[in-house]
Amino acid sequence: MRRIPDAVLAEMARGLSDHDREEMAIPSYRHPNPAMRWMAWRRVEVVARVLQRFARERDELGTIVDFGCGTGVLLEQSCSVAERVIGVDLQLGPARVLADLRNLDVELMTPDQAYAELQPKSVDVVLAAEVLEHVEPLPDTIDSLRRWLKPDGCMIVSLPTENRLYRLGRKLAGFAGHYHHDNAESIDRALRQRGFVRRSRVQIPLPGPLAIYWVLQ
Repeated sequence: MRRIPDAVLAEMARGLSDHDREEMAIPSYRHPNPAMRWMAWRRVEVVARVLQRFARERDELGTIVDFGCGTGVLLEQSCSVAERVIGVDLQLGPARVLADLRNLDVELMTPDQAYAELQPKSVDVVLAAEVLEHVEPLPDTIDSLRRWLKPDGCMIVSLPTENRLYRLGRKLAGFAGHYHHDNAESIDRALRQRGFVRRSRVQIPLPGPLAIYWVLQ
């Protein structure tokens, strides 16, 4: 997976509010502390690895929806394994910058456009990296994402644990603002309550109380 160059991230950041920059993890990707940068990119790389593994299990992938695509960091990886890639976000400018730079054949939609245009059981993979913790009401969004998926499709999500180590890291990194509506454990529970079956879980950087992020398939 190719990382987004710092100069491109800086260009993306110029058109966003402080809140939107933080929600897209741009300050984390560009953080002067190498450990903070590693952690930010590690979660994306694990999502990409899980996606690649799922793609190898299938003869072909028709459609991937990157829900909350942000900077578009997963779009190139998605294009390498699927015929159709759709990036969904409230702010599409940063993803458009990357798509143009790397000549990616992707469709970019707002959530309202996606809800209106995407047909039930038409999507092979939904990616939801660092987004579900921001969503209210969460059950309605989960139901919408599940409707898009084919019966043999999958959703790959990355989530913050919101545990003490996560909050300490956030403080040390200099990030302020509100915490999220939900955390990895509560979202995992909500997904399973609404019909998803967890196939795998990767904890980053280490399991148990040292896990700052979960990546679920």
